[in-house]
Order: sequence, then structure tokens, then C-alpha cells
Amino acid sequence: MTTTTTTTDLIEMNEILDIQEIKESRFPVVELFGPTIQGEGLMSGTISHFLRFGGCTYRCTWCDSMHAVEPKQVKANARKLTIGEIANEVSTLGLAPYVTFTGGDPCMWKGLEPLINTLNIRGYQVAIETQGVLFPDWLSKADVVTFSPKPPSSGNVTDIVPILNWIKAHTRDDFKRQFKVCIKIVVADSADWQYALNVYNTMSPIYYDAFYFTALTQLTAPEVTGNISIDVLTTNLRTEYVLAHYRQLANNVLRSGIFNTKTHVGCQLHTLLWPTEDKGV
Repeated sequence: MTTTTTTTDLIEMNEILDIQEIKESRFPVVELFGPTIQGEGLMSGTISHFLRFGGCTYRCTWCDSMHAVEPKQVKANARKLTIGEIANEVSTLGLAPYVTFTGGDPCMWKGLEPLINTLNIRGYQVAIETQGVLFPDWLSKADVVTFSPKPPSSGNVTDIVPILNWIKAHTRDDFKRQFKVCIKIVVADSADWQYALNVYNTMSPIYYDAFYFTALTQLTAPEVTGNISIDVLTTNLRTEYVLAHYRQLANNVLRSGIFNTKTHVGCQLHTLLWPTEDKGV
């Protein structure tokens, strides 16, 4: 099943920003915090600030940031800030080499190139996290773009072709780009594993800098935990759960025998560092 933005979604999200605020280029910022540790993908373990925008075209079953996805929650939680206000607030957070735009999906919003430029001038590199459904003009101005196409367990299946076409359009004849590209697929079960393999086999490594198979650690996994709910897991049990699922995925990748030098196996590192927290970073 492929999930797309419905008319109702667009109406609800448009209500977040009234006509006057759109003219002033204000954006729904649900969270702005840091420095913290990036939990997934190419930047896993990297120190970064996080700028979480409200709004998303998907409603994933295991989403850890529904407060930045569901329109009513976004409307209740978001602050509507200008480019200058966002940049100035980032500067108050302290030192970090990166600012990561996440959500929701930051690619829902047009006009973020001036923010990227401002942050670059102030010494930050900008990383973007998106599922790869929307491709605003400013996306290619980032330093790192992480595409996280969603597998079957999410309730959505992201078409990889538009992602690949966008990457090709921004890749020179010598196969170099002005930004790094990471493909990151969360794997929760055998159907997800097959989806991830299909994407991996579809994309030549010349079109990405890293491909991450990432073990899902937010919901139940009967084959690993005996169907223990995350709600009843103690800190130790949750840590064991993360590692067990990570180990299972690593074994699957190693047995596949198809990996290349850009292949990585990861987990959601923040669930190991902060096992009692349910918000993703």
C-alpha cells in the first residue's frame, strides 16, 4: 500500500499557517534541541542539533514522532517561526557541527534554502531526513540528504524510482555530487527485509554514499522478544531487545553475501543511549 497526501491532510496542514504567516515565510517548528547524538544512518553517532518540522504525508504504524505528524497535534505543539528566528535560536544551543532537519517530513515546506544558507554561513552543516516523496528545490542545497523509504510494516510502501531519479538528476557525469546521500531502510520483519533487498539491488552504489539496513526497535518483534510490548519493557529488557533485533538483521545481511563497501547495518542508536525515551533523534 502506498500512502499519499489526501485533500483532508492538505487542508488540515494549511490551517497550521494562515495566509499572513505564509506571506511572512513562517514554518511550524515542533522541536528545536541539541546538541545530541544522531541515532541512525550515515550520521549515526554524530553530534547534531535537531530541528523538527511539523507535517508529513505518511502515517507510519511505528512512527516515534506522531506529535510532529498528526495535523491537530502539530497545530497544538508547533511554534510558527521565521527563518531568522530559527537560525538565531539554533545559535543559542551551543556548539555542534550539524543541524539536522527532520519531522514529520521537512520536505513538505518550501522556501528553506535561506535557512540552509544562513546556517552554513554560521558554520553549521545541514543534514536532511526525508522518506523521499517530496523533492523541494532547496533539498539539493543540504550537505547530507538521508532518504528513508518506508517498508511494508510501516503501512506505507515508498516508491524508490522517484528517489533514484532525483539523485541521478543531481549527480555529475563523474558520479560526484555536492552533497552526501544516504539510503536508510528500517527493517522490522521478513517483508521489510525483502523490500530493503529489492531497493538495495535496484540502486547502484554510485548513487549513494552509504546504504543502511536499520533494525526497528520501537515496537514488538515476536520473533525476538516473544511479543513483549515496549510499554512493559524495563530498561535492561529494552536494551536486550534492541541488540537482539540488531544481531538478527546483521546475520541476515551477512548471509545475503551481496554487500559492498558502502553497506552498513545499524540500529536506532538513541534507544540504546536513552532506553526510556520514546522520541526519535
